[in-house]
Amino acid sequence: MAHPAVRIEQAVAAYGYDAVVDSMLNLLDGELPGLGLAVFGGSQGKGWKPYWLPVWGARCGLYLWREDCAEPIIGNLRHEHWRVREMCAKVCRYRQIGVTELPELLADPVPRVRMAAARALGEVGEAEHAEGLHAMLSSPEPAQREAAKRALSDLEARLDRRFD
Repeated sequence: MAHPAVRIEQAVAAYGYDAVVDSMLNLLDGELPGLGLAVFGGSQGKGWKPYWLPVWGARCGLYLWREDCAEPIIGNLRHEHWRVREMCAKVCRYRQIGVTELPELLADPVPRVRMAAARALGEVGEAEHAEGLHAMLSSPEPAQREAAKRALSDLEARLDRRFD
């Protein structure tokens, strides 16, 4: 199976940039895309879960972007399924969006979502987000502590100040 970036590149070549972004927006809304799921690496086979639609849509945000993509990515930071929240946090980090909404994910019940939010805040956060990242340093999970430590380091380097 081809890497998602390759699939997206192939889809853009076949259907055009805007058509693929429009299908990405359908996916983010939990709708089947007009171009079909195979374009994005999926199918509605056995074991298929509906939350994969917005996960695939969000993943497209790592490779394609238009201004109208920001609102659905940020809105899906509150999606009921953790995989959607995690992928949207990753896109926020990459696209430098969601600074207002990401901090609440530091308290998400799913560790992977908390770590994705921490990483994103290291890239897009402001000084007021250091406190939430510091709180993650006391997590019993080593991976969460490491994500918070790295995010604080990134935040400090980007803002040129210490948050002790």
